[in-house]
Amino acid sequence: MKFLALNLPLSLLIIISTSISSLANAELVDNKITNKPQWGQCSVQKLQSSPYQAATITKTPYPDAVYLEADTGSIKAEGISRLQGNVIIQQNTTQFNTNSASFDRANNLVIAKGNVILRTSGVKFKSNAVKYNLKNHNGTIQQAEYEVGSGENKTQGRSQKIDLINQDEIKLQEATFSSCPVVNPSWHIQSSEITINNKTETGTAKDVTFNIKGVPVFYLPKFNFSLNNNRKSGFLTPAVRLQSNAGIFLPYYFNLAPNYDATITTSINQRQGLKFDTEFRYLTKKHQGTFLYDFIPQDKSFENKYRDYFKLEHHTTLSKNTKINLMAEGVSDEDYFDDLSDSLATSSRSSLQRRLEIIHTNKPWLMSVAVEDYQIINADNTPYSRLPEFKLGYHPKTKPKSLKLGADFELVNFHKSNSVTGTRLDAKVTASKKWGNDAWFVKPSVSVQSTLYSLTNTIDDHTLSRALPTFTLDTGLFFDREFTSMKTGKKYTQTLEPRLFYSFTPFKNQSDFPIFDTARTNFSATTQLFSENRFTGKDRIADTNQLTFAVSSRIQDRTTGTELFSASIGQVFNFSDRKVTLPGETVSAGTRSDLVLELKGRINENFRVTSTLLFNYEKKHLSNYELRLNYQDDKKRIANISYRKLNKELNNSALTQLTLSGALPINDNWSLVGSTEHDIENKRNLETLIGLEYQDCCWKTRLVAKRYLTSDNRSYETPIFIEFELKGLGSLGTNARQELKDKIYGYDDY
Repeated sequence: MKFLALNLPLSLLIIISTSISSLANAELVDNKITNKPQWGQCSVQKLQSSPYQAATITKTPYPDAVYLEADTGSIKAEGISRLQGNVIIQQNTTQFNTNSASFDRANNLVIAKGNVILRTSGVKFKSNAVKYNLKNHNGTIQQAEYEVGSGENKTQGRSQKIDLINQDEIKLQEATFSSCPVVNPSWHIQSSEITINNKTETGTAKDVTFNIKGVPVFYLPKFNFSLNNNRKSGFLTPAVRLQSNAGIFLPYYFNLAPNYDATITTSINQRQGLKFDTEFRYLTKKHQGTFLYDFIPQDKSFENKYRDYFKLEHHTTLSKNTKINLMAEGVSDEDYFDDLSDSLATSSRSSLQRRLEIIHTNKPWLMSVAVEDYQIINADNTPYSRLPEFKLGYHPKTKPKSLKLGADFELVNFHKSNSVTGTRLDAKVTASKKWGNDAWFVKPSVSVQSTLYSLTNTIDDHTLSRALPTFTLDTGLFFDREFTSMKTGKKYTQTLEPRLFYSFTPFKNQSDFPIFDTARTNFSATTQLFSENRFTGKDRIADTNQLTFAVSSRIQDRTTGTELFSASIGQVFNFSDRKVTLPGETVSAGTRSDLVLELKGRINENFRVTSTLLFNYEKKHLSNYELRLNYQDDKKRIANISYRKLNKELNNSALTQLTLSGALPINDNWSLVGSTEHDIENKRNLETLIGLEYQDCCWKTRLVAKRYLTSDNRSYETPIFIEFELKGLGSLGTNARQELKDKIYGYDDY
């Protein structure tokens, strides 16, 4: 008997999904908190062919028809049909391939023995014995191997016994699970019992052991997971911190609703003892935000006192034009970040902002009302509070060559203990017009800025005022040419863009005016050549009578439009001394500024270079410069070097810093990664990372050691980060990958 077809109204549906996902990277999207992708796909070359491939009777089966094919056998319409040799039983998307099988039509029972392969709805089983009831959708599979998905997304495992309880529920006894597409997986999870419910799309595993290369490394008495990458309440993967302030961290995730969730991390560390970190996230049609609250009930290193930190970010959309933003942070004591941070940037924070603002836009108007305060951690650098701040802007939309008008108003009440305080009202009105086309432009502009102060907390409370006009004239030309590379034959466009910018603001003595929010800009880029005010904030209006000349050139790929290279050079020529200064500064003399040169582009497919140079004509040397060279190739080799030098005149303190970072694959599996930042001026290391990575197509592990200078500028902390990243399971351990991404340019693509 070579072919038999029975037109029976049968339905065989076995649906199994066994994907396990990490919840650590969930994010807020479209009123739901969803998971971000966590794993790059395995390369196709590393995937083995599936052992479940088998012959098919037809690629287009008739709905609900049962197709039978075998070398020999017998069939009975009302009894038991028996098939032998290369047996194929096929219905819809379900298929049996086996050495022998029987089909009891009366009881709707299929019994298959000998090299049984069962495939249905993306799930495949391999066993020597399968017993299945077609009507009740239940049965058993003995000594089974299973595979879910296909290609790079396959997951697989083994089970001593699989009980198909009904169409929605399945139970696996003494089972394993792994996403490694290999015969001997690099890692797998072993459980005494796994229960899968397709109706609720959840799964539960008991007595779970996590194994690497067959060696058990972690145990959980119970593990819940989602079958469809949805979020689910339960313990997340633990983390361990070694060396400095060693400790263990155990997070628990609460899936409270589709649009809000919470995570509580309990940790015990060497210095502080027991610590709790909480995070609550929410997202509705009009509101979204995150609230963090970390606390230590009794800090062993801090006289057993209660210590805490909070951070709130909240955004409300009242209407299409009106929004509310709230940002606030606070700590229990000024030593909190010194004791609990993992980087110099965090431990050296001097203040924490609290700001509430309402923004209303109704074009051409923009209005905002805000209050802003700070918790002061370092009294040497104390910002002013804004209680309140009111801003109003008027910028009507006009045609490109029409007269453009604009106005900005600001009213702020500044407050700081033991300092001059008061209210500042500032108004600026601007008018400009542009003439030109694609080859040239001329744009004159005139503005008037008026400021009124009402000062308190001084020897004699009084008012101050000023009103100053500013005139600018911006002109430029555009030239371009096409050329073809003799080596590659590619077509390119090169531009030449000369530009003149004149700015004039008369001098007014402002030495009696307070400094609430103003600082001097660092002259370190060609874009600052075209600034009409060398100060930020409203407390100083710089006197200017200067002309800027600059030239830029760009090379673009004509096919893709990609900019391959750009260069700019420029200088400011001063026609008078700059008399307006900040307290403690002297009048700036000199007829011209430093010559500024910027270069940016690709040396070839692998090298990118960026540099900024400032050359001082009077002293005949490079006053400031920065050079960055980045290398990355298709072999995943990364090398970055950055060298910066900023002089004391422009930056209050001199800075000479060398930064090196990179990644070097040793072979297909092992890589070295690292970075270092060195303060050459003060002969000290700021921060160093060095790590070792292992990866194959289904798991990665990282060991990263870090050494960074603390805020006291003398002592160092040396944490060690360990992380396992597993396809289909997320990551175990500390977030070493984020540390490397922050310090190694190009590591995002690694």
